[in-house]
Amino acid sequence: MQASDVLSESGKNLQDLASKPWQSDTLAPPEEIFAAKGMIGPEERRCYFWLGKNWLSGQGCIVDAGAFVGASTLCFASGAATGGRRDFKGEPLVHAYDYFKVVDKYVGESISRDFHPIEEGESYLEIFAAQVGPYIDMIRAYPGDFLTHRWRGLPIEILFIDIAKTAELCAHAIREFFPCLIPGRSVVVHQDYFHCWHPYIHVGMQYLDDEFTLVDELVPYQSRVWRLAKPIPADKIARLAAYDFSMDDRIALLDRLIESSSPTSRPMNEVVRFWQMCLDGSREQAMREFERLDGVYGFKNRYELWARQALQVRATLTSDDRGESYG
Repeated sequence: MQASDVLSESGKNLQDLASKPWQSDTLAPPEEIFAAKGMIGPEERRCYFWLGKNWLSGQGCIVDAGAFVGASTLCFASGAATGGRRDFKGEPLVHAYDYFKVVDKYVGESISRDFHPIEEGESYLEIFAAQVGPYIDMIRAYPGDFLTHRWRGLPIEILFIDIAKTAELCAHAIREFFPCLIPGRSVVVHQDYFHCWHPYIHVGMQYLDDEFTLVDELVPYQSRVWRLAKPIPADKIARLAAYDFSMDDRIALLDRLIESSSPTSRPMNEVVRFWQMCLDGSREQAMREFERLDGVYGFKNRYELWARQALQVRATLTSDDRGESYG
């Protein structure tokens, strides 16, 4: 194709993604993607299946960084198989990263509730394998500490990140995977975006705002989807991997994010900034910010996730000795 044709096709694909095609696909996804246990919502499952089936072109593989018990992995693999792709150049198509071992109480409780009792330190790799069953030949699992793994340099067409539970883990994902994204093609999904607890995700993606195009601000429960529009300069990847941002840098990037936010995303992104202020030790500034947010939105009798999380953040600053209740 001529360059103009490529640009035209690129624009069409971008418009297609922005319209949430997974919600209107006339061919319903298989029931298996909804039956699998896991911490992702119904629309997220449809989205991941659709990306595997319709977006994957053969130019790269799929990375599932934060596979847990395999629900996301299953969605991507099932979609890819439905679209006629089961490998990438003779190797597994889907690369799934997780500790695959109980390392905190939350994980243990979830697995004990959905599968069988499990103790701290025990592996759940067999649960993952059982859930992705029909597609196991398409998948390579990487158990253990994510920080010890190194990517082999294969091009990545779909990058799913649900492993960025700390700034260090997020930085490692950026360092290993972002240089292998395909400009004009690769899609990045951050599953932990629509809550306030990992502001380094918001800071980092806003820092790359010139390189990425936002294609879906919220795939419920918590995902946000971007497409890589142009190559990421090596110095920007290095800065992100080092998370070399001052307090002022972080707040300035979050300010820019909020300024460009839709009414749907703005309240949560403001709570992200509120939490960042707390993390930076700016207690008085954070308290003023809470009062401002309360004046704008009114937290009393609000039950949206952003409102509940704002109250949780406030609770980390001080007890409410005025006896007021915002429930």
